[in-house]
Amino acid sequence: MKVSTLLKKADIKPDEQFLSITAEEALENLLEVIKEYCPDLKVSKMSKDDLRALLKSYSDCIINYHPESDHQERGALLENFEMLKKYGLTDDDYDS
Repeated sequence: MKVSTLLKKADIKPDEQFLSITAEEALENLLEVIKEYCPDLKVSKMSKDDLRALLKSYSDCIINYHPESDHQERGALLENFEMLKKYGLTDDDYDS
């Protein structure tokens, strides 16, 4: 699903700032990592609040993790792992 569609569904403006990047940039980064590490995650099914929580976690991870090897994005996914299980993640995805 396209980033613009997901943001619109969650009532998030594409140019809304999450730290120094926009919501659109943040979600694009997360979707790249989701595609690689947890392709079964149904981001298009996420509620508005859950998507906002994931983006907020990502902004926190930008501060806490170095940018190599997708650590920031993966940190946000792991921080929200239990919530994301509602959208298709399994316990096997935790170690991937």
